[in-house]
Amino acid sequence: MSPVIEKTNNLIDRLHTSQILIGLDVGFKTIGIAVSDSTYTIATPINTVLRRGTIKDLLKLKEYLIDYEIGGFIIGLPLSLNGSENEQTKKIRNFSNELKSYFSLPIEFWDERYSSDVIFKEMRKSDFSTNKIKKKLDQQSAAYILQGFLDKYRKNV
Repeated sequence: MSPVIEKTNNLIDRLHTSQILIGLDVGFKTIGIAVSDSTYTIATPINTVLRRGTIKDLLKLKEYLIDYEIGGFIIGLPLSLNGSENEQTKKIRNFSNELKSYFSLPIEFWDERYSSDVIFKEMRKSDFSTNKIKKKLDQQSAAYILQGFLDKYRKNV
């Protein structure tokens, strides 16, 4: 089990029937957003938000998520290749604290090592142009992160 998976079953088990999970791939310049379905089986990318500072980022996320009944967030945690935390990890944890305060919802982390690389290579195999990949990479990475969390949950059910 990955060291950053925290209480996987507990979060989903605490959700109401209509609630979903939001996956986020938080980077320096953008935040990729994905949503789960209500059965916690499939993650779907929905958008990418340009970063403008924490407060503006939170307000923008709220705009995109207003139509969803959110039960919690799954956030990609950037670890070093050896699994240790680094400066970027600290920044994501700080952002996550702000997100948790703003939305008052639980947050769990998922190891995001290689997520962008995997998505980039898959999109190249599918003959997507580099421009199209750049536009979709972060939201696809958010879906990949969320899907990993959902798959782990389904294995534990």
